[in-house]
Amino acid sequence: MTVELSGIWTLALALVTIELGKWFNRQAGWLERSNVPPAVSAGLVVSLLLALLRETAVLDVRLATPVRDILLLVFFATLGMAAHLGRLLTAGRTALVICAAIVAAITLQNVAGVLLAQAFGQPAALGLFMGSIAFVGGHGTATAWAASTQAAALPGAFEIGIGSATLGLIVGGLVAGPAAGWLMARARTNCDGAAAAATSTDDAVVTGPVAPQREPPFSSDRWLPCLLWVLICLGVGALLKQALLDRTGLDLPGFLTAMLVGVALTNVGDLLVKPLDTEVTDLIGTVALRLFLAIALLALDWSSLVAHLPMILTATLAQIAMVLLVAVGVVFLFDGRDRDAAAAGGAFTGFALGAMPVGMAVMRRVNARYGPTPRALLGITIAASLFQDTANAVLLTLAFRWLG
Repeated sequence: MTVELSGIWTLALALVTIELGKWFNRQAGWLERSNVPPAVSAGLVVSLLLALLRETAVLDVRLATPVRDILLLVFFATLGMAAHLGRLLTAGRTALVICAAIVAAITLQNVAGVLLAQAFGQPAALGLFMGSIAFVGGHGTATAWAASTQAAALPGAFEIGIGSATLGLIVGGLVAGPAAGWLMARARTNCDGAAAAATSTDDAVVTGPVAPQREPPFSSDRWLPCLLWVLICLGVGALLKQALLDRTGLDLPGFLTAMLVGVALTNVGDLLVKPLDTEVTDLIGTVALRLFLAIALLALDWSSLVAHLPMILTATLAQIAMVLLVAVGVVFLFDGRDRDAAAAGGAFTGFALGAMPVGMAVMRRVNARYGPTPRALLGITIAASLFQDTANAVLLTLAFRWLG
């Protein structure tokens, strides 16, 4: 029996999956400690159940994809609205070093992924889904690129990207902590006065345009203008995508053009001292991402994932080596080889392999054991939140174009 779910029932199933994932995470402590999103933990289980029902010819559940595609655009539009580039440029040495490290990690991860894909007899571009798409990017980025026209001729791209991103979350939590401890053992002692001065200076310059006091974030008066900005990003992004295709032949993914419009809007707002309400847009993006991930994972093709498992495991080991090389050779060495640099190196390892929550969890553990590292905390937060996704999207676009 085949069941075609409407958009409403697809959203309902996604919400049920997320609630189930929250229960899974409470029952299995390692899921919570590894910062595995509930949509991922339950999405993998429910998708496996649906695959078994389909393979045994009992039930074939088909989801509505248009709602998933809209959620994807909303999420990337809100990512763009969080990229305050002016704040990034004044965020201090650590943030700029982390930005350089992000570019290095993206490049090395993609080179390693492409080489491994070719070694396993797969298309070179498929290696990007075992590179920065999955590791620096994560589940949302993997699902987004798998649905793009650039990946249309790459069989198993979605499954490889999701499998790699899931392994990245796990190994990020396992590797980043020991890496931070190893760097701490080799760090110079910080000068407390200099650290305090750096912290006060960074706080002064990074603050930037501050929104006036507003109503609580769940006020409809704050949500309605933000929803308008999101819709503008989607509408103008679609026009920009078509204009670039018509005039230059460059076929950018729709989510990337929506994100670029969001970047433009938020930075124009900062220049005019009329900042967007990013507290609310972040909430909108979070809701969109969680629903999007749940819907995407429910459609996971397990047979394709299992077939590529040896390649994915090999790529994960290679990515651990790449990220540790950048954490030590760029972050630790160029940020001063002190305690803050060691903490930044550990946190960078966590989010470059897994996700930003993994990096911040490592930072909290390091601070609890070795004492506060305010410069590292500020630099990691600013660089990862304002630069990582934009840099990854641009460099991946160039990589897909170069690989044809």
